[in-house]
Amino acid sequence: MQSQLYSFYHTKKGPELVTLFGYATKSLPGIEINGLGKYGKAIKEKIIYITRTRGMQIPLKRFVLCVELEDDWGDMESGIIKNLEFPLLVMYWHLAGLLPLSRIDNCVAAGSLTPEGKLSEALTDLNLRQCVDNDLCLISSSVFSFLDLQSIDAKEVLAPLFEEVG
Repeated sequence: MQSQLYSFYHTKKGPELVTLFGYATKSLPGIEINGLGKYGKAIKEKIIYITRTRGMQIPLKRFVLCVELEDDWGDMESGIIKNLEFPLLVMYWHLAGLLPLSRIDNCVAAGSLTPEGKLSEALTDLNLRQCVDNDLCLISSSVFSFLDLQSIDAKEVLAPLFEEVG
């Protein structure tokens, strides 16, 4: 199985759409995140932790998640990279068959996660305009009344993320 999802990467020129893509194979089980350099390992471990604390059953497959960053966007900063945590979790759970979404290749998500699974989304009008202009559906826990914005309520499709862990 393979899929892709969009997110936002904030450059000095403003937010740019970034493509996340991934696949699952019947290889040595595990997850790897490519394209984020030293930041990928911490995000991977956070995603594994959030998934385990919620008792999610992940199939024994190899999951490869990739972030396609442009060279002219400048150096990676941890604050900017953190905004990719939520979309990477969405991609991982989608590839594992845990989400009630048949496809996410026309969707965009952005936000950072705490180890407890609290989602923080810092979306601007520019981000919402990019969703509309590119005919993308926003996966978000917030409600926006933005002209022609298609959205999916993250609280419904990612219910385990928003449940309190005891």
